Amino acid sequence: TSSRMLLRARLLAPLYTACVAGRRRPPAFMAAAGHYAVVSDVYETAWCYQNDGAFQSWLLKKVQESLPAKCLSVADVGCGTGNFSGALQKAMGVRVVGVEPSAEMAAKAVDYGVKVEVADALTWAEAAEDDTERFDAVLMKEVRHHIDDPASLYEKLATRLSPGGRILLLTRPDESQGYPFPPAAHKHWSAGVLLPLKAHEEALARAGLRVTVREERYHVQMRRDEWERLVRQRFWSHLRNLTDNEVEDGLRELALPEDVHFEDRMMFVMAELASSE
Repeated sequence: TSSRMLLRARLLAPLYTACVAGRRRPPAFMAAAGHYAVVSDVYETAWCYQNDGAFQSWLLKKVQESLPAKCLSVADVGCGTGNFSGALQKAMGVRVVGVEPSAEMAAKAVDYGVKVEVADALTWAEAAEDDTERFDAVLMKEVRHHIDDPASLYEKLATRLSPGGRILLLTRPDESQGYPFPPAAHKHWSAGVLLPLKAHEEALARAGLRVTVREERYHVQMRRDEWERLVRQRFWSHLRNLTDNEVEDGLRELALPEDVHFEDRMMFVMAELASSE
């Protein structure tokens, strides 16, 4: 199964690129795997994905505070290159298993000592139904915008939790106001949110989990040329739908100062399975 998924993801990358060039919307799985295959080299240069960076250290602390007190195993669904998975594994001494649909991203995980299965979340959850292994936590970091059937997914993922275990969904808000994107990018951000965050909260609750939500903010500062480089390289998936003209015209319209400042907003959705005690 893993070899077929690996081949599928590799084949999708040029197909995805052709779709974007022709301005046709790729299917959901292709859009996700194809986009991350294209940006895999730039991915870890962004402030929010830099290994051992200030943001990663901040987020690690927040995630550790959100996991169950006696957490020994984590499934990181949508783990990307595995850099955060590896950092979490090292910082907490927990065993982390990664799941990632992009073969190009997953291939980098070996550098961080993380074992990754190449599969999308629902495929992995469905295949895991016959597996008796349970996890103390299922981490889903910045994958919410790729989930079009949260009810089915969370119902299956809930069966993978140990008693008292948690699904931890880390995501950004439904709207991107406050982020210094080209104007056209804001509508693509909203369009890329397949379902509002409230729908995910409700689906988690229907899966029998107790849901709590909080917002955390991280102040980002960088040089304008660095921000513009990231935008031009479409480091976040909603930017993939922008034409080159929309990017360049939008950046000129923004007329950003030499030092760019903004608040990166992370929503922490914690969904806990009742303890057997």
